[in-house]
Amino acid sequence: MNLILPKCIEYHEDRKICVVTEKGKTYSLINNSGFKIRTIKVDKCLSQNEGEKRCDYLMDINEKEVKRAIFIELKGSSLNDAVKQLYSTIIYLKDEYKDHQLDARIVGSRDVPNLESTPDYRKLAREVKITKGNINRATNKVYKENV
Repeated sequence: MNLILPKCIEYHEDRKICVVTEKGKTYSLINNSGFKIRTIKVDKCLSQNEGEKRCDYLMDINEKEVKRAIFIELKGSSLNDAVKQLYSTIIYLKDEYKDHQLDARIVGSRDVPNLESTPDYRKLAREVKITKGNINRATNKVYKENV
């Protein structure tokens, strides 16, 4: 079953730089490998129940040598809410990406001390760790990484 709706796909191509921006926060994926990357608007586009929140975006790579899904939340200061939204989205799309490395990215305006010790963060960490993924966050409103 495909839970990713065609209307939610912003692009699916081998762009050199893949960028998503919302409310002054930016996530950039520098595509030095030339992979075909699919960028998906998740929140308020994919199916969700009343009151349920999802992360903002998802970028995925489905190449022979790399299968990876990067869940992205662009957030102000409520990083614990960001963790919950990432977890909710990963659980919702888990079957869709069962053979992928799952990564979570949080781009915020400020950090929260001891976020890693919260129950929600540990729950999210367990989900990504079993796929050999990781959680990274940036608190300077910009996050860049290479693939």
